[in-house]
Amino acid sequence: MKIEILKTAADVARRAALLFQEAVKSRPDLVLALPTGRTPIEMYALLAQARREGALDVSQARCFNLDEVLLPRALPQTFFQFMTQHAWGPLGFAPERARIPNGEADDPEAEAERYEGEILAAGGIDLGILGIGTDGHIAYNLPGQAAPRTHVITLDAATEATLGGDLSAFRPIRGITMGVETLLSAKQLLLLATGNSKAEAIRRLRDDPPSDRWPCTLFRGHAHLTVLADEAAASQL
Repeated sequence: MKIEILKTAADVARRAALLFQEAVKSRPDLVLALPTGRTPIEMYALLAQARREGALDVSQARCFNLDEVLLPRALPQTFFQFMTQHAWGPLGFAPERARIPNGEADDPEAEAERYEGEILAAGGIDLGILGIGTDGHIAYNLPGQAAPRTHVITLDAATEATLGGDLSAFRPIRGITMGVETLLSAKQLLLLATGNSKAEAIRRLRDDPPSDRWPCTLFRGHAHLTVLADEAAASQL
């Protein structure tokens, strides 16, 4: 594991965008795992700008979302809507090259198995871009709910609150997420962390023994994991 400490969240976004561009340039047909959340928004904006300027071409690449919530796709809280707004179109992914679990699936367990099979059929992930939760979750591998392969989870109250809005009519809210081994099989992993709220998770990622109580610790042994943290997220190191 390599940890790069950068001054600000903007610096993290710039560094992440640069590494993303370099990876695509080196292998135009690479398979990506992409995140949602507040942290990668600026990275996506920089990549969209690079595309407009002719410096990024993902026409041969494929991407798989890390996860999705089991909600009607039209709701703004879905990751489908997030990716539509911030990533797929702005970066230039053709619809057939952008994959996300079906959050409206009648049988979520079967959908998780299907999605895992689709990732395997693509040859696995070449580059996975990750975020990290304040509780150490990566993708939706929540404390006590991490599993080896793509699986169904139930959101706790704190994780649900990050979605925003009133979702009480849909409780219990569940999601589908890539599993720990799915992600550890990636050739490269790039984890972005910004803000003081991520400082404990980053410290535990570096120092704690592997445990699903802090799922981030399960990733430390990956041979090609790079952590980009701003000074606030690295403040406990």
